[in-house]
Amino acid sequence: ATAPRTGAAVPRPEADAPVLLIVDGDRETAERLAMEASARGMRAVVTHCDGEAREELGRTRPDAALLDIAVAGGMELLRTLGDRFPPVPTVVLTRSDDFTDRVEVARLGGLGFLRKPLPPGRALDAVEPLLRPRDGRQAAVLAVDDDPAILEAVRFVLEPHGVRVDTLAEPERLWEALEASQPDAVLLDVDMPRVNGLELCRVLRNDPRWKSVPVVFLTSRTDPTTVQEVFAAGADDFVGKPFVGPELGARIQNRLDRVRLQRAQAETDPLTGVPNRRGSEEVLDRFLHLAEGQGEPFALAVVDLDCFKGVNDRCGHAVGDEVLVRVARLLQKRFRAADVVARWGGEEFVVGMYGMDAADGVQRLAEALEVLREERFTPPGAEPFGVTFSAGVAEFGTHGRDLQSLYRAADAAMYAAKQAGRDRVLPAGWTPEQGEGPRAVDVLVVEDDPAIARLLQHAMETRGLRNEWVSSGDRAARLLTGPAPELRARVVLLDVDLPGLDGLGVLRLLARERLLERTRVIMLTVRTHEAEVVRALEMGAFDHVSKPFSVPVLLQRIRRALRG
Repeated sequence: ATAPRTGAAVPRPEADAPVLLIVDGDRETAERLAMEASARGMRAVVTHCDGEAREELGRTRPDAALLDIAVAGGMELLRTLGDRFPPVPTVVLTRSDDFTDRVEVARLGGLGFLRKPLPPGRALDAVEPLLRPRDGRQAAVLAVDDDPAILEAVRFVLEPHGVRVDTLAEPERLWEALEASQPDAVLLDVDMPRVNGLELCRVLRNDPRWKSVPVVFLTSRTDPTTVQEVFAAGADDFVGKPFVGPELGARIQNRLDRVRLQRAQAETDPLTGVPNRRGSEEVLDRFLHLAEGQGEPFALAVVDLDCFKGVNDRCGHAVGDEVLVRVARLLQKRFRAADVVARWGGEEFVVGMYGMDAADGVQRLAEALEVLREERFTPPGAEPFGVTFSAGVAEFGTHGRDLQSLYRAADAAMYAAKQAGRDRVLPAGWTPEQGEGPRAVDVLVVEDDPAIARLLQHAMETRGLRNEWVSSGDRAARLLTGPAPELRARVVLLDVDLPGLDGLGVLRLLARERLLERTRVIMLTVRTHEAEVVRALEMGAFDHVSKPFSVPVLLQRIRRALRG
């Protein structure tokens, strides 16, 4: 990778990606921060001094900033970022741990204080919640005032900057308005009829659900007694009337940024940076309600790393932590931004997939597992090693209608995957092969090339598909046909060129015994003559795939056949 140009954005395909301003005199550090930001889907703008940063601020409106206050004019630049409206949320980097600096940073509105040197990921973990709320939820403010002109002025100041403003002119209806608005901050007037603002603030502070919501008073009474009463009631701040728009906007935005940061810290796993259980349950529940209301599928997966305790025992917890971080990053990359990837504890992750059924979820996780198998971890002084995971996938409606029942079903499937040999993904309800009657498999592979057969079997076992392999047409015919068949297969992958009885001969026998009514046959051949394809389809084959084939494409054909 080449170093980002001063004042230039690291290219990203997303035109609306959030913009991160990086101000650091150390070019190598700035480059590493920019590359980490780019990997997380941000657009990094790199500057190396106060002058370059101010020039960039004239062209760009950053969503957040990482600022090394050691650069000349660093503290003044922090003040400038905080004075903009809305303020630019800023996390400070420094090699000093001077308490005076910490106080000054807090005074100027800095939202984080990180000591160098530190890994780029740590710095981005601190700034990421400020850049982009994880669930895409718009910040909301509830303004309570009996003066309609004040309510309209608040809306005029805040809404152009992406803040939803809900207004209430009847203070006695506060509780109803809170439920409807779900605000991130509340604005109260002191003097209102029937119930004054001080009383409303005390009510909020006495309720466990709302006691932490920031409260800012708008009041024309700024005498010392009123100010004392405001803060005694539990207010976080107050602004005098008539207020100046930028002052009100800056104070509210500062409160919203801190709420977002605190919420992210409480709801984010500090090691991996993905949501924790608390941070993901609300979003997952919202997806479930949406799936029910819209009639859309939803799948929930439980993913657990295999033999992870051995990694910690052999290589130490630092290496174990690296494994967890890389697995979290892999899952985030393999799933859509709208999907939920969360760490629920230890080596267990949960993935919520809106718009996917269980089969889709199994396929997507199996693809992630195949990528993970290729990853190598290199502990100090030891041989590189790899890891795998076991996973179970449950589907809304089929395996449960609430989060807990879906989790239990997916968790049971994950344990079944462990018992079946680990390193695979199983759908909820999967059971081992039964002992009575014909052996039942999802796919029978009839192929005389052992390498191809083993490749296909491994891919199918990863996806929880029961399968068997036979290398000759004669053997396949004996297993599937006759008065007492030994095997029943939902899908047969049938090579045309087989020793002895060829594939078309096997297909002819299956058709004659009317087995094609319950078994779908996919023909495999190196020959692609149209007449041969037509002949196989006329005899009852479901599909036809030419060699050499793409395994992912063939697996999609198998999935289609199984769905039928």
